[in-house]
Amino acid sequence: APAFDWNTKQLFLYMTAHYKTKANVLNQVVLWDHIIQRGEPTKLSLKNQHTKYYFWDDGNGLKANDNITLTLSMNVIPNAGLLPISTVPSIHSFSFPNEYITKNA
Repeated sequence: APAFDWNTKQLFLYMTAHYKTKANVLNQVVLWDHIIQRGEPTKLSLKNQHTKYYFWDDGNGLKANDNITLTLSMNVIPNAGLLPISTVPSIHSFSFPNEYITKNA
């Protein structure tokens, strides 16, 4: 079914990173979000897109973490009614490096 129908006001897309650390079984960080209003183009080009929010590493849990998973989710904002949340079925997993690189180094 198409995301925009007679009752759709806008779409709220957001990408989250999920990972485990010794202190927490589940950590979730929102890296990016975007709102698509009714009538706006729905095709997005995200090539070379930077994160919108800082990817803070609370306690060095990302350093050398070999199981970071990215998930893209979407909220359909209706004109009236319930607010459904959908998750895109494909995910992307990757590893973080053993050392961090800063711009000042």
